[in-house]
Amino acid sequence: MGVEELVETPDGRVLHTMVAGEGPDLVVLEAGLGFGGHYWAPVHERLARRVRVVAYDRAGLGDSSPDPHPRDLDRLEADLGVLLDAYPHRRLVLVGHSWGGPVVRLAAARRLDSARPITGVVLVDASDEHAPGYFARQAALGDAVQAATLPTLARVGLMRALIAVAARGLEPVHRRGLLDSSTTVAAARAAVEENRHVRPGLRALLDRPLPLPDVPVTVISGRRHGRLDAGLRRQLNRAHAVTAERHGGRLVFAERSGHLIPLSEPELIAREVLAMVEPAPEPA
Repeated sequence: MGVEELVETPDGRVLHTMVAGEGPDLVVLEAGLGFGGHYWAPVHERLARRVRVVAYDRAGLGDSSPDPHPRDLDRLEADLGVLLDAYPHRRLVLVGHSWGGPVVRLAAARRLDSARPITGVVLVDASDEHAPGYFARQAALGDAVQAATLPTLARVGLMRALIAVAARGLEPVHRRGLLDSSTTVAAARAAVEENRHVRPGLRALLDRPLPLPDVPVTVISGRRHGRLDAGLRRQLNRAHAVTAERHGGRLVFAERSGHLIPLSEPELIAREVLAMVEPAPEPA
């Protein structure tokens, strides 16, 4: 995944980044909750052939410093903003998967009047405030169970085994990088802290909808599901349709994927991103 670098935040922490590709256009990949940047490898490598691309480990994962402050949406967006300022660019596309979706939406909204606004936004099976399942009692119970058990699972190695199953399609070097960055006790604690703010963050987005710049927006929504999550999948598909419509964007279904589209259909994500930074071919 190219060159590994450390970017310093204003409060003295560092964020571990993976940078590849060349040119004036930049794509920044924002991961889902609890996943280090290495799981973007299939997307990262496709994009790096055409543009400069950055993935990174959020605070507490891999070589990124832990953050002693609450890891709410504002704090996550502030770290992302540090990266956007660290890498000069002409045009900029933000890609957010899962909980990374609200993070990039907030970043785009806060740069409406910037001298270097966002050029495009791609939301990949993003957490979405229009899905009522996030606010159900079962979701709160799941959060409590995760908070109580995740650090212990990391300590005894079970978290590594679980993520290894999800990441089995990655090349070995990237699978090791993902496991090493995302399955430590520190990473588990970081995931628990982020997850503590998911439902309040989505509720705030529902109460105060974010504006987005007048730029292309693509919402990619997974289609596949198991018997136990069919209802949530239908909710997410509907919620993604609402978000796409509200922002004048495109809704694209990942027909072969469930939630982990960066691993199962990386070519779809790369195609949508490149369409935002490369001119359309002239008609014959």
